[in-house]
Amino acid sequence: MTAAALDKKSIYGFWGTLMELFRIALRAIWASKMRSFLTVLGIIIGVLAVVAVVSIMQGVFQSFLGRFEALGGDTLFIEPNYRLYKDYSEAVKRLKLTYSDAQAVAQDVPQVKEICAILNRQDAISFHGHHDTTQVWGTGDSFASMNSFTPEYGRFLAPMDVAARRKVCVLGHEVLDKLALSDDCVGQEIQIGHGTFQIVGVLQKKGGSVFGNQDDAVFIPLSTAILQYGQEAADSLLIQVQIRDPKLMDAAIERISAVLRRQHGLKFGQQDDFRTVTQDEILKQIKEFSSISTLVVGAIVGITLIVGGIGIMNIMLVSVTERTREIGIRMAVGAKRAHILYQFLIESVTLSTLGGVLGLVLGWGVAHLTVAILHHTVAESFPPAYVPVWVMFLSLGFAAFTGAVFGVYPAVKASRLDPIEALRYE
Repeated sequence: MTAAALDKKSIYGFWGTLMELFRIALRAIWASKMRSFLTVLGIIIGVLAVVAVVSIMQGVFQSFLGRFEALGGDTLFIEPNYRLYKDYSEAVKRLKLTYSDAQAVAQDVPQVKEICAILNRQDAISFHGHHDTTQVWGTGDSFASMNSFTPEYGRFLAPMDVAARRKVCVLGHEVLDKLALSDDCVGQEIQIGHGTFQIVGVLQKKGGSVFGNQDDAVFIPLSTAILQYGQEAADSLLIQVQIRDPKLMDAAIERISAVLRRQHGLKFGQQDDFRTVTQDEILKQIKEFSSISTLVVGAIVGITLIVGGIGIMNIMLVSVTERTREIGIRMAVGAKRAHILYQFLIESVTLSTLGGVLGLVLGWGVAHLTVAILHHTVAESFPPAYVPVWVMFLSLGFAAFTGAVFGVYPAVKASRLDPIEALRYE
């Protein structure tokens, strides 16, 4: 027989032996279905938890990133530099970013295409005996075009609304449900805080954005919001800026900094009391937070997998004891110690991998069920669960690895049994 034929025979012999050991493992698992299920319950729970939690988190992050990226790379935000003070309340009192600052940037920075100042407060809303709370955004007409906000009924805020300090408002879709308003509510009046506002528009459903849940928000003219919430609110605005060309971003930031330093009377060497944040910086922070959150969840669930692995090891040790006579018979008819070791190791890995598959399926189901419940109870715009491929492979890989690690000791113990003593075992 040639060397090639011998190699071919040895290869087929190896795979044939491996498949036979795999079949033996499946038969052993199927013979004790309930015990096998209880053995891998820790693995199932661990994989279920990581798949469900990570899927929901990834769905939220993917939805948020998608909407934020829709703004384009030509957008930046200016806010008070709260990092200058350790105490946030002190920072709010000392730092100012006003409507006049936004006007100065619009007039003196040639790279600016559009700009809007934004005031945000949470306030009570009511309509004919229905009461709730929501986010109130004080802004202007450019806010809609800069953030792709489209009215479904009526219109958005107009320049005249801001100039005349009109008490008008535009509602997000979820506010209709909160106040039991019909879709054709344009022209009706609602109470926002201590003021009465006429509804001039209702926005299309949009969900989360850089400004939170747009569907659960009310938009009023900035000038009216300043009157309603006072000077402290007027001194702590957020300014959104759209640049004519993303390539001009660096030049625009430099020019904005010069204008605002002049506005605030900052001398040479003094630190900026404002900060500019580009879309890329925010996206980077969001992705870092997503990665850290996923790692933390994975680490916590890893503990569950370890507990599950200990359970597998304990049951496999019991299995070795119960099948001592079987091991002796296998050795008596020619099975090598390596075959016995592989048999129990493959059984452990197969058991934990099947637990991982079951946990993956249940985790997928739990994630989508949870999102469906949140969709109906919390917000209709709650993003769907997103199960990345890497989560599936990583979960199954960890399950198999856990089975391999915690199956080694029982497998080694089985392979080291003395054939004569094993045959005598009762």
